Amino acid sequence: MIDNQTGFLTEKNIVMDLDADSRDDAIAQLARVLEKNGNISDATAFTQDVLAREAMTTTGIGNNIAIPHGKSSSVEHASLIFAKNRTPLEWNSLDGSKVQIIFLMAVSSGDAGNEHLQMLARLSGKLMDDDFVAAIKHAQTAQEVLDIFYAAD
Repeated sequence: MIDNQTGFLTEKNIVMDLDADSRDDAIAQLARVLEKNGNISDATAFTQDVLAREAMTTTGIGNNIAIPHGKSSSVEHASLIFAKNRTPLEWNSLDGSKVQIIFLMAVSSGDAGNEHLQMLARLSGKLMDDDFVAAIKHAQTAQEVLDIFYAAD
């Protein structure tokens, strides 16, 4: 179980007012935040790795949510960044909805799968909870997001 001490989702990795104009722009902007925060060493390389993963199949899971991710050698330590974009973005989502909530996962290409799978399993479980989804969509501050994300863990 991931806990708040592992750093997968921290306050500095929450962007409440992302102003991206496309899926690619959102991923690039979030990669720069991860680089600034020391989670990754090269935002450009990480962005390319995530977009290569996007080219295989969409990470727009529906309900205005996307979980882009990619394994990359530029990842210093596994982390998760949450963003709420100011306007809905086209993401080729499974249900056709535009995306406003983004959970970008950064995983080292050397990871044997444990961290990535642990993050994805935890996040997927939460996203199946309608109350969690509603709460995260209505959250107004980074602290609210953290409180919602780590509630009942």
